[in-house]
Amino acid sequence: MIKDYDVIIIGGGPAGLTAALYLARNNVKVAFVEYYAPGGKLIEQSTIENYPGFSNVSGIDLATSMYNQAIQNGTKMIFGKVKELDLKKPEKIVTLENGDIYSCKYILIATGMKNLVPGQVENIEKFRGKGVSYCVVCDGALFKNEVCGVIGGGNSAFEEGFYLSKIAKEVHIFVRDEIIAEQKIQDEVQNQKNIFVYKNATVQKLNGTNSLESADVNIAGKIKNFKIKGLFPYIGFKPATSFIKDIEILDAKGFIKVNEDYETTISNVFAIGDVVSKKIRQITTATNDGTIAAKTINQRIS
Repeated sequence: MIKDYDVIIIGGGPAGLTAALYLARNNVKVAFVEYYAPGGKLIEQSTIENYPGFSNVSGIDLATSMYNQAIQNGTKMIFGKVKELDLKKPEKIVTLENGDIYSCKYILIATGMKNLVPGQVENIEKFRGKGVSYCVVCDGALFKNEVCGVIGGGNSAFEEGFYLSKIAKEVHIFVRDEIIAEQKIQDEVQNQKNIFVYKNATVQKLNGTNSLESADVNIAGKIKNFKIKGLFPYIGFKPATSFIKDIEILDAKGFIKVNEDYETTISNVFAIGDVVSKKIRQITTATNDGTIAAKTINQRIS
């Protein structure tokens, strides 16, 4: 049996939840599809200090507030993962991997981005879930009083490394190129006595029997073995658009091309948030996208 909505949003991050809120408040029958947890990447951020109105808020708390507000106003949540979309006809069809099928007049794609896997690291997939994790907030507690590593030189690597330092015995941050984290975050890391930062450092191989036990790291041409139990790569992201077959709406990097209303070249198909082809990706820009797209749809429906 096909379940019908006015609007279906693919993804439940800040962009999707903002759009859902604006649509639901206009009495639009709207649902969002999420296979992970409402909030998207928000729930993986230990602390957020640059969202207006909150000098310091956890990602989980902000995500929970956004989710609750959307639900309280009438949004429905569909738990599942999208297998394919049929976008060409006026009635759009969303098929989930579990076989459930939904129809709608408007679709908003808000799937965001997913973590890049450091492919040059030998055995990285072997130890996924056995010491290798992409979420300190989710799995950091598993490494209480252990020695851990973080890969990356940006805000995410340094923020999560700092958060991890409150749990782990030691945190070693391996930066391949230049440190690009904001200076405030760098200062916090530098002042934390159990964090050690290595520049020109490339993790080459992970070792262990049943779980991660150590990592071989090339530091300025010399190999050093680090006894670590946990490793958290934060080397960047790629758009979560592998399920989209209508490649004409994608740019060369896989992001979705939109106009000023966040509509794609396919009528009544919108994209919002980090999955959009644009220069700046922040929580505030995601909520902006969701607001504009929802207001556009509200105008068409009314």
